[in-house]
Amino acid sequence: MGKLDFNRDQCIRALMKIGFRDGNSRRGNHDKFLIPEYLESARNPSQHPFIVVPRSRQLHCQFAIIKELKKLGGEELTDKFLKNI
Repeated sequence: MGKLDFNRDQCIRALMKIGFRDGNSRRGNHDKFLIPEYLESARNPSQHPFIVVPRSRQLHCQFAIIKELKKLGGEELTDKFLKNI
């Protein structure tokens, strides 16, 4: 999978480093991470204000996480995330 090959812990660590906040309610099979304040103004009103990460050990949705990050902050946010992985 190349540079998109990351596990759950690496994903969470990278999200926290670029400013996402923990928004979990501790129910369900996924963790939510709220977007940083600096992205709040750029967010489309139809977009969710969070990124969802499954709680399974091996992620099978790396491309979907990258796609959501690209929607929120473009290439700049995606590059920051991949550097922190």
